[in-house]
Amino acid sequence: MGARSRSGCLSCRRRKKKCDETKPICAACLRNALKCVWPDTSPLEASSEVVSTPQQQTQTFSARPVPASDAWALTIGAPRNLPTVTIPASPSNFPLLGSAASGSETWRLLDHYLKDTANRLACLQDSENPFLHTILPVALSDELVMNSILALSGVHMMQRLPRLNLEMQSLTWSRYTRALRQLRMDLSETLNDGSNVDAAWRALLVVLIFYLLEATRGNDPKAMQRHLDGAHHLMAHVLRSTETPTQPSIVSFAIELYVYNAALASFTTNSPPALIMSPSLGLKSLGGTDREIGVLCGCAYELFTLVPHVSALLRNSASCDSSTTSSKDGLMMEYYSIRAQIENWKPRSNQRELVLCAELYQQSLLLLLDYRFTSNSTDDIVDNAFWKLNSIISQLPPNSPIATTANWPLFAFGIHARKSYHREIIRSYLQSLVEYFGMGVMSTALRQLEELWMSEPGQDVISKFFTNQNELLLIC
Repeated sequence: MGARSRSGCLSCRRRKKKCDETKPICAACLRNALKCVWPDTSPLEASSEVVSTPQQQTQTFSARPVPASDAWALTIGAPRNLPTVTIPASPSNFPLLGSAASGSETWRLLDHYLKDTANRLACLQDSENPFLHTILPVALSDELVMNSILALSGVHMMQRLPRLNLEMQSLTWSRYTRALRQLRMDLSETLNDGSNVDAAWRALLVVLIFYLLEATRGNDPKAMQRHLDGAHHLMAHVLRSTETPTQPSIVSFAIELYVYNAALASFTTNSPPALIMSPSLGLKSLGGTDREIGVLCGCAYELFTLVPHVSALLRNSASCDSSTTSSKDGLMMEYYSIRAQIENWKPRSNQRELVLCAELYQQSLLLLLDYRFTSNSTDDIVDNAFWKLNSIISQLPPNSPIATTANWPLFAFGIHARKSYHREIIRSYLQSLVEYFGMGVMSTALRQLEELWMSEPGQDVISKFFTNQNELLLIC
């Protein structure tokens, strides 16, 4: 065991463990869900620890309630159709939250979630956005959910403001570790009991929020994979339950979050697609077959359920080059079947930007398949695909709410980009997405593509994305 650091956090010193000295929260405290406290190095402060308490924090808001329309007003001043809930002006007025909402800095995290984070995560906005109208009412009386959205908001704020003060960063990771600790305790009870299906759906929702948090952060693929594995396990658990959940809005929201993230993750991991294709996760589970628009899937839910099939087919094809002719014939038949489903897909919406983003997914899936399976010139396939891509994104503004889901298809196009102008199309649009949405996973996608373009110019690099050795970050 390495020697203990004399300049490490106080938590590691007390436990007599080596600290990696990462601020505001070290790896050991994050891994063990501990409060990471640092010694104060400033001679101007009397306290020996950098830790904020409710008594030390000053209230900067009056105690009167503020209508949601005021609390949620964006700086752009545009009129917004908002849910009819009232948000207390002071965090101390939140009912049943206790330590989850103490002090003005915590209010700042919640304020950022309401004003920015929630609407950057969904194609549905304001009163139609489940990140607001579904999660927030639950969070107001549920400390675990509240801590999870505060942590998500704080991580998003760090992406927006790289020089965010250490107090806000420390508060963010404190909320994250509290939520992780509470989730572990709740899971041990929920999974052992097996009778409370509402608790299981709540746990699934929180795990998916954690996954979004790591996607927003964009630099820890192992953490993303752990949360995704947990979501697989919890989804299987709730599907086995015979109990009827009492909060259908949480169920439908959690299902779509799961389908969206698990489907796209199957592209760069070996995540099993079986649950995604379960009949229990059909369109009826999303609120009825007449539902046109989803919070993340837009009007392309059927296309998302095909992503794992495409990923599995490409992986099988990459590993069977020396297999028998019958195996290859079987793959070709599967290719024709999946391709027909993708090509014949029609949007169930007349909202132009939603349809454009759905077509972006459609064309990216067709490119992935045709590049691998057709006998046509790969250059012709790629040129034709990028011509269609350019036509789509020239009509889809990068600040459109649905563009928050454009990262994955752009990445799929980007791994095929051999020509400089192809790469510039991808680079320019991704840079605009990063600037507007502030999501770390978008920066990661662009960085990985830049590294790919520099390291293997002009080479066929498609197969490497569909092997068991792939260690790419999850792109969503």
